Amino acid sequence: MIANVIPETKIFSKEGFFSYQIPDDLSHKVNVGSIVTIPFGKRKIRGVVKEIYKKTNSRKKRKYQLRTISEVDENFIISKEFIEIADWISNYYLCSMGEAISIFMPPIIKKLKNFEYKEYTKNKKLNPLTTLQKEIFDRLKNKLLATRKKPTLIFGVTGSGKTEIYLHLAKETIRIGKSVILLVPEIILTPQNIQRFEEIFASNVVLMHSGLSASEKYRCYKSFYDGEKKIIVGPRSALLVPNNNIGLIIVDEEQEDSYKQEQNPRYDASQIAEKIAKKQNALLLLGSATPRIESYYKSKKGTYDLEILPGRFNTLTLPEAEIIDLKNEIKKENFSPISERLQELLYNVLKKKEQAILFLNRRGMATFVSCRDCGFVANCPHCDIPLIYHLEKNRDFLTCHHCQKEFPLPAKCPDCKSFRIKYFGSGVEKIEIELKRLLPKARIKKVDSKVLRNHTEYEKFYQNFRDHKFDFVVGTQILAKGFDIPDVSLVGIISADVGLHLPHFRALEKIFRLITQVSGRSGRRSKSGKTIIQTYWPNSAAIKYAAKHDFEGFYNEEIKKRLAKNYPPKNHLIRILNENKNKEMAFSEIKKLASEFEKNNIEFIGPGQCFFHKLNNKFRYQIIIKTEKLPNSKISNIYQIQQKFTWDVDPINLL
Repeated sequence: MIANVIPETKIFSKEGFFSYQIPDDLSHKVNVGSIVTIPFGKRKIRGVVKEIYKKTNSRKKRKYQLRTISEVDENFIISKEFIEIADWISNYYLCSMGEAISIFMPPIIKKLKNFEYKEYTKNKKLNPLTTLQKEIFDRLKNKLLATRKKPTLIFGVTGSGKTEIYLHLAKETIRIGKSVILLVPEIILTPQNIQRFEEIFASNVVLMHSGLSASEKYRCYKSFYDGEKKIIVGPRSALLVPNNNIGLIIVDEEQEDSYKQEQNPRYDASQIAEKIAKKQNALLLLGSATPRIESYYKSKKGTYDLEILPGRFNTLTLPEAEIIDLKNEIKKENFSPISERLQELLYNVLKKKEQAILFLNRRGMATFVSCRDCGFVANCPHCDIPLIYHLEKNRDFLTCHHCQKEFPLPAKCPDCKSFRIKYFGSGVEKIEIELKRLLPKARIKKVDSKVLRNHTEYEKFYQNFRDHKFDFVVGTQILAKGFDIPDVSLVGIISADVGLHLPHFRALEKIFRLITQVSGRSGRRSKSGKTIIQTYWPNSAAIKYAAKHDFEGFYNEEIKKRLAKNYPPKNHLIRILNENKNKEMAFSEIKKLASEFEKNNIEFIGPGQCFFHKLNNKFRYQIIIKTEKLPNSKISNIYQIQQKFTWDVDPINLL
């Protein structure tokens, strides 16, 4: 018997598999979908059996002896459905079949260690739904039983109660004997949602995330694969357990960039969720307060159904937003990064014993360090991007936010020898120092991804914030999502402009999303909320519409530009990146690739320098392809002979 096996490797083969002989003692154990160990070159690796056939005389005689399968994992089978999805991933995202199938395979463990699930002993009851929530739930409940289902986008403002609908649907899905996948962007940022699922479904929930050991991941994988646990919750990885009894897939905060994998295969979890739902006739829900432009476009075109929750749960109002033009602050000679209006409101918050969040879209003390005489900017020698000034634990230094290397502060300009070194811009640490100067009695906590490194630290901080251990919290993007603090009545966005003018067609969408999400942290309970948006560009569409919580208005303006310029959702983009320590070689290699595209009449932009031209001592050049349909056979053929480049389909990052 011969098995065609997809090896777990990035090595590309045209068929996507290699042939192996099945030894007699394993012939009764090897089936289509079996995970087997095979010799591959000098190594032994895993693979998945794609097909089995008998060796017959009619088959062409081989010039070489087939190698033999070594072992079979009898615990798991990758079903035909998931092999077909892997085949689609390979073609769509331009990767080897081995890379595509590997995402569905169980973790490799040397020895299975004991592992106890954190389980709730007592289930809590579901909260009753509001009239509108109940209407949406009833429509979705009917879809669970329907023979054909469209994906559904639930568009609900922050605090509108999407999670309660998820919980009721999950209960209904389990009642009809099916399993549930809940995807969250990052475990650390969504503690409340996860806790609600664990409280309601107790021992039926398994939590899958990167913080687990290989042994813990294996047990989580097996418990959901076997159907022992009916609900799996986690980031992208939670989607990839090949359970063949899925009834409901929920992609919460569907707009988040973290659903896109940044290594091969560079898949988007929402896209794979759609494929799995279609194969298993499961209901796919995508939830967001600020949906991707592409997702909302699909709902407008009828590819997705659309459900809208227009207001906050329990009739709470959305926070009123006020735009502060920072140009006017300079005219008033207020050179503090905190406007006079925001200072006044912070003082009132302290007086009323409420709480505030101050948000800044960058870490550090200053954006960059420059010489005021000659204009020299301190750049990272490895990455050729500005170094950021940090002051931590009485130690000040410059650091690169790409390669993380640290450098001493320059005493004088290395170019003109001037001592007039200036720190431009404001970072979190600078805002913290300024707050202490303006409001010395306030209890202030600074947070960013370096301070909150794991789930435990995040939980501790979150609880301390809820318990009113801090008056003001100053932080970066980690504050934009997941927080539900009853006493937060004010959010101050220190500089809404960071990222506004980046050379990226999604720049405005990202700023709109960020402002909307951060703004949504205030006025979550009985207190009315207020948001202050500080900007030098008050007329920007992203800022203007975010201040009014007007997604529809922003979408209508943004979609016109996208369609006019043939950007997504009208076309797909593919980014081809070349990196090389030799600058001339980096450019000449990608230029040759550009000529291949020209010969094949493939529309593209470039080749050109990346925005971050040099990272980790490598020079970077890119080509952006625009194509109406994927997979595209012409592009696939070129990819197969030009795999040394990084090919990213539907890229999130173009910088």
